[in-house]
Amino acid sequence: MFPLKRVSAITLLLIFSLSFPVFAARDLREISLPLPKDPTALQKIRVLVMKPQSEIRLACSHAYKIYDSSGRLADHGEKFPLLTARAKDDGILLGKSFFPGVFLRIQSENHGIQVGGKRTYRDTVVIRRTRGDRIELINHIPVDDYLKGVIPFEANPLWTLEALKVQAVASRTFAVFKMIEQADQPYDVSSGIFSQVYAGKKIENPKTNQAVEDTRGEILVYKNKIFPGYFHSTCGGRTTGADLVWRVKPLDPLRGVECKFCAKSPHYRWEAVFTASEIKEKTAQKGGIPVQEVKGIKLGKIDAAGRAHEVLIQSTWMERSVDADAFRVWMGPEKMKSNLITGVAAMEGNRFRFKGRGWGHGVGVCQYGMKYLGELGYGYREILGYYYPGALLTKLSDPAPKGTKEQD
Repeated sequence: MFPLKRVSAITLLLIFSLSFPVFAARDLREISLPLPKDPTALQKIRVLVMKPQSEIRLACSHAYKIYDSSGRLADHGEKFPLLTARAKDDGILLGKSFFPGVFLRIQSENHGIQVGGKRTYRDTVVIRRTRGDRIELINHIPVDDYLKGVIPFEANPLWTLEALKVQAVASRTFAVFKMIEQADQPYDVSSGIFSQVYAGKKIENPKTNQAVEDTRGEILVYKNKIFPGYFHSTCGGRTTGADLVWRVKPLDPLRGVECKFCAKSPHYRWEAVFTASEIKEKTAQKGGIPVQEVKGIKLGKIDAAGRAHEVLIQSTWMERSVDADAFRVWMGPEKMKSNLITGVAAMEGNRFRFKGRGWGHGVGVCQYGMKYLGELGYGYREILGYYYPGALLTKLSDPAPKGTKEQD
C-alpha cells in the first residue's frame, strides 16, 4: 500500500466544502467498512442482470456445466441452443429439463452465457426463483472481469489511459464496498444506473480492458477501511460531501473539493423547463406528496458547494418543502441534471425554467475533470489523490493495510 500522490500544480484549489448536520446522527449509516481478513471472499461479484420476470431465454455456444441448488453437477455438455427458463412448482424448468430447488447455476468460464439473444455474461449465471413464480438472473463474475463490462459504459474509451485508470479504481472500489455491504443479500449490485451500468462481454474495449488490467486489484481505503468510490459526470465547479447528499456519516475522502477542470464538459451548464401541471403530477405520483395548483418554486437549503437540498413548492393552499435530490429524480435526471441549481424563474404559460451546472450527484470523482487532468499529463494516482483527499491505494490481495501517522 502507498499514499496517493497529490497534484502539485493544483494544491491551492483544495478548498473543502463545509459540512452541516442535515440528519440526526442516529439516522446516519457508516460509509466505510473494514476489509475481510481473507481477500478470497471478494473474488467474485454478484450482479443482478435481469429483474424478476416470468421467463428468461439463455443459450451457450461452448462447454458448460449446470449445478442444482444442492451443488450437484446436474448436466454438462459442449453447448446448448436458446432455451427458456421458468419457475415451476418447487424448481426451475430450463427447456424441457426440470431442476428442483430455489436456484440453478450455469457455468461457462471461458466464453460465458448468452442471455435474451442480446448480451453475453462471462463465467457463471444463476437463475433464482423469487416470489410469485418469477425468476431473476444473477451474474457471478470475477471483479475485474465485471469492470471490463462497466468501464466502456461509465467512461469514454477515447479518453486518456490515465483517466480510464481513475475510473477503473473508482468503479472497483465501489463494487468491492457493495460486496461487503451486501454480503447477506442475494446479490451485490444491479446492472443499471443505481449501481454501475454493466453491459456484459460484448461491450468490452481493448483500451478500457487495459485500464482494468493495469490497475488489477487496486482499491481505495481510508483509515484501513474501504468506502464507495462514488463518481459522476460533471461537478459544475465543485464536488460535494456525501453526507450532504445521502443519510451517511461524513468521510474526509468524500467531503468535496473545488474543481476547475470540467468547464469544457457539454453538461457544465444546463437548462430545463417544466409546466406547473407536470410538477404537480410528478410530485404526487412519484413522491407521494399531493400539492394543489403550483404557483411558485423557490430553493431552500443550499450547501457550501452551491447545491440545493430543499425545493419549496408554493401551491394554492400552502408551501411544501421537498428534498431537492428526490425532486430531481421525480422530474427526470436526464433533464434536471443536478441539484446545483443556479436559478428558478416563472415563465408564461404556467411554466418554470430551472438553470444549473453539472450532471450527477456531485460526490467523488468528476469524470470530465479527470478527463481534462489526464489530457494535461497527470497520472491516475495523482488524480485519485485530488478527488479523494486522504485516501490510500492498496490491492485486494494485500494484507490489511496499516495506517500512516496521518491516519492513526
